[in-house]
Amino acid sequence: MKLGMPTLIEYRNIQDNIQLCKELELEFVELNMNLPIFLPETLPAQDILKLKKHHGIDFTIHLPEELDLSSFHQPIRKGHIERCKETIKWAQAAEIKTVNMHINNGIYFTLPHTRVWINEQYEERFLALLLDSCSELYELCEQTSVQLCIENTSNFHIPFIRRALEKLSDIYDHFCITWDVGHDAIGGYGDQAFILAHSEKVRHMHIHDYNGKSDHQPLFSGQVPLGDRLQFAKDRNLSVVVEVKTSSALKDSISKLPFYTREII
Repeated sequence: MKLGMPTLIEYRNIQDNIQLCKELELEFVELNMNLPIFLPETLPAQDILKLKKHHGIDFTIHLPEELDLSSFHQPIRKGHIERCKETIKWAQAAEIKTVNMHINNGIYFTLPHTRVWINEQYEERFLALLLDSCSELYELCEQTSVQLCIENTSNFHIPFIRRALEKLSDIYDHFCITWDVGHDAIGGYGDQAFILAHSEKVRHMHIHDYNGKSDHQPLFSGQVPLGDRLQFAKDRNLSVVVEVKTSSALKDSISKLPFYTREII
């Protein structure tokens, strides 16, 4: 098991993130592409390789959250596919193994007594577009050493999303999962059934706590069974991002790990 940290919004450069990573004796930083300083155009692969060699740490990548591989608007979908391809190639050139992404649920209509997802109403078209997009990405992954991991965002239990994930798992050998344990908790652990049914596909984990109101809380401050989750990660040698959002919360979380995980790590 390898422990890492997310890039933090309070820092304006990669050096500050690396400094904290080293201070906390973590092994990697997850580069979040929602931030403009962590894009292929602004952080060349050669620069990442130099940082890895100089500091002795690794990196993973988190794709931007607005990506929609099943958009009904072809120019938008094609642009998002291209961004994913560029990122996979960037990761390969930087010798980064893991690229993390979300599946976009799409838009819903709020009716007087219910919510209707457009992608569920047009599920056949949604699924065809998603499979077509993913076929291009997994084909590229097959040519590289990069793992493209789909993260649960409290959505793996949504019926049309779960059916789509089942298809991806059945069709593509390169289908991989990121288990975000806080997102799972905030959704009443509804994502867990699919994840555990496909546990051999889990390659990456985001770990944070949930206090009954919000997730991304410091470790061991809420109700998530983190010991069990860490054991799962250790048994499978996963990369694990301690995904709290401030340096103070990260320091607090890491300080608790030796006590709570002394029988695990």
